[in-house]
Amino acid sequence: MPKDDFRTILNEIRGNLPILLAYGFVILLIIWAVLEWLGITNWIAYSLPLSSPNFAQIASGIGSVILSFGLLLLYDRQTQIQRRQTNIQENQESLMEQQFTPYITGEVAPFNIASAQFQIRNTGNGPAYDVEAKWDIGNETRIWRIPSLPPGEDYGFPVVVDGGNWLLGIGEIQEYLEEHDASSVIDYTITCETRFGEKQTFEKSVDFSSLIARSESDEIWSNSPLEEISNDMSKIQRDVRKMRRYERNSDRASDWQHRIQQTETIRKLVCEHEELTVNQLAELTNIRERDIDNHLQSLDASGALCYDGDNSIATIDRGLQPDTTLSEF
Repeated sequence: MPKDDFRTILNEIRGNLPILLAYGFVILLIIWAVLEWLGITNWIAYSLPLSSPNFAQIASGIGSVILSFGLLLLYDRQTQIQRRQTNIQENQESLMEQQFTPYITGEVAPFNIASAQFQIRNTGNGPAYDVEAKWDIGNETRIWRIPSLPPGEDYGFPVVVDGGNWLLGIGEIQEYLEEHDASSVIDYTITCETRFGEKQTFEKSVDFSSLIARSESDEIWSNSPLEEISNDMSKIQRDVRKMRRYERNSDRASDWQHRIQQTETIRKLVCEHEELTVNQLAELTNIRERDIDNHLQSLDASGALCYDGDNSIATIDRGLQPDTTLSEF
């Protein structure tokens, strides 16, 4: 019998020991009473009919046995309830830990066509806090820290930092390993804390040579890079189009604001001098006469002032209040 099964049986017997003793005592009492009744044993002297003292002794003994048996049953019932509550609590705690426990993995993953990064990913169900990734490469230790890593997300770090420079290219990393006579196998250790403040440690190794082999394969270099470059170019073109649209909208807004300012300047000058010609306005504002003519037509249409296009003369409308502004039309 396996040790775990034997230990389980012992725990079951230990938990049910009081009720087993109670039932055993009752069974022994019944057997003894039958033996006394048949006359096989004669531990208690009695004669029928029973006298009052004998009856009282027997009734007292039976009552004590029944009371003791009831107490044992009550104790066993309470023990079972406590055990059940304990099991429920342990199951809930275990379920909570499984539901909110992070699991961090690390790998050397391709960053793009010819670059690589050390990537850590949280494949668990809970967030990881105070994450520290440490790995050894080229007889040196690299340590990176991030405050948190939600489940399902990943974080990338440069595999090698040589003199403050990030070596992201697969060829650069391979040359670095060869120059330092280092193994392509990278041992890493990642530590973090769960939301319950428990420390967790994950240790493993990744082989950088497998990534090099993938980058040198015909399938990767024949198909995937071209497709990836095409996708990148499409993204760049979309971004450029968005930038152009934004720039056009910005220019339109700026032009419209400039036109409003010019119109307001012309209106104020006409209100100040009461009558000005297009030529005079052009000298005062340094605005082209054609543009001044357009502004005056707009002001005349809105009722801000009167403009005689045939004679190119703008006059103030006496019916307007002195503090009237363009925004009110």
